[in-house]
Amino acid sequence: MGGDCVARIEKLENGYTVEVVDEDQRKKNNDPKSKEPWADPWKTYAFSTAEEVKEFIGTHLDALKPPPDADEEFSSAFAKDAATSN
Repeated sequence: MGGDCVARIEKLENGYTVEVVDEDQRKKNNDPKSKEPWADPWKTYAFSTAEEVKEFIGTHLDALKPPPDADEEFSSAFAKDAATSN
């Protein structure tokens, strides 16, 4: 997922999933000083009802931002991993 997506909501047979970027993880991935391996910043949450989804999105709306260019994020993560694997 990338581009202009800041949240993804999927309807399931028994509820919904909402996928959003964990900004802390994205910052760790892009921090050249971090010793942690790259981790997927997209986090998935499960909900039983549409009301729960609306409440979650409402409380997190201000924190949702378009992700940076996906190629840029991949390139910086690759460069970081390549530098630490030598």
